[in-house]
Amino acid sequence: MKQIKTLIFYTTLLSHSRASAFNLRQQRSRPCRATSSVEASQTSDLVEISSAPPSNSRWATHALLFSSWTDGVVPNPAAKSFLRYSILKKLLKDHVVEKEDGLETSVKFSPCNGPNVDALNNLEAADNLSERGKEFSFETFDAAVRNEVDSWAKETLHYICTDSREVTVKLLYIPTAMYALNPKSSNTPGKQRQRARADGKKRRTQVLHLMSTLLSAESLENLSFQTITLDLDDDSLKQPEGPDNSQFPKDGKEALSSWDPTVIYVEGGNTFWLQHCIDKGEYSQLIIDACTGESGSVYCGKSAGAIVAGDDVSTATWKGWDDPTVVPNRETYDDWIGTKGFQFSESLSYFPHMSDDWIELVNGKVKGQKCNNTCCLREEEVCCIKGENKKTFVVSAAPEC
Repeated sequence: MKQIKTLIFYTTLLSHSRASAFNLRQQRSRPCRATSSVEASQTSDLVEISSAPPSNSRWATHALLFSSWTDGVVPNPAAKSFLRYSILKKLLKDHVVEKEDGLETSVKFSPCNGPNVDALNNLEAADNLSERGKEFSFETFDAAVRNEVDSWAKETLHYICTDSREVTVKLLYIPTAMYALNPKSSNTPGKQRQRARADGKKRRTQVLHLMSTLLSAESLENLSFQTITLDLDDDSLKQPEGPDNSQFPKDGKEALSSWDPTVIYVEGGNTFWLQHCIDKGEYSQLIIDACTGESGSVYCGKSAGAIVAGDDVSTATWKGWDDPTVVPNRETYDDWIGTKGFQFSESLSYFPHMSDDWIELVNGKVKGQKCNNTCCLREEEVCCIKGENKKTFVVSAAPEC
């Protein structure tokens, strides 16, 4: 494990640590200090970025933001632990709501009998699990104490599956960013789309496989998975997979609302095309509503999907990797300055694919554009958002230095 380092910077001094964030105003309650990094006496593979912001801020219920799925999430025990925890918190809350509705209905139709005592005791057990999960701090996902989360996860999964006839985990996969056409490609638009859809299907399968592994699905007969792909460009739903009795949404609006996905995965690619399609289809508020609140879906954002989850989408202009000319009437980088994202962690913006090569660039952009809070994520890093505690923290899959 690596030494824990703060990710908050109050001056233009830059850190060469694996986790890099830049902040030109105080975010913690302790005094502001001109320092590039602070080392604590303990060791950890986690780094906290923020604490409680103003009460009117918006937070995702649970979210994971990263540069790479294969380098950041798959080999990262802390990230996988947080992903499993987030999925189970969502399933537990949905289970409680369903049981409460059933209990209310039974009382309404049999007022003389009163509430079912066994059902009330059952809900109390669920409440206890929920409260225990809420108390987990970012340190709990560290390798040294992660068994506490693992124990809670096993107990929660056993409770949900024992108390339910069927438990369904739903994955809504959004590959829109990777569907953007490349005008410089030698392939025809048709071939580009065909290849992008095939690549998207392969990546979706990898995500679903990890989710299944984390939940030990092979050992639970009443646990099933449903998944479908949503392209925000044309509101099309494709490649549905699930048990024979699966019920899938009819369109994107339904997929993000009444279908109530457990996980919403927004793939990487061209950030400008993704944001354009979000705006064009008026999806922003739908995604925000789906991923916030007590029973919000787990948001997973890779690269472009991480950028649009932040406060300011214009971090996509910094490296010059994404081509803005794919969006009519917004064909220059200047057209995207000040564009707002989902703001899933209050005022924090995201800069994926960070490396030492970009330190000078990022420093200049932070000063020039006054981007107050920017979390820079390297390939091996994942930023985890825990909305109920208004916390964000970075976990790294990098080997010990």
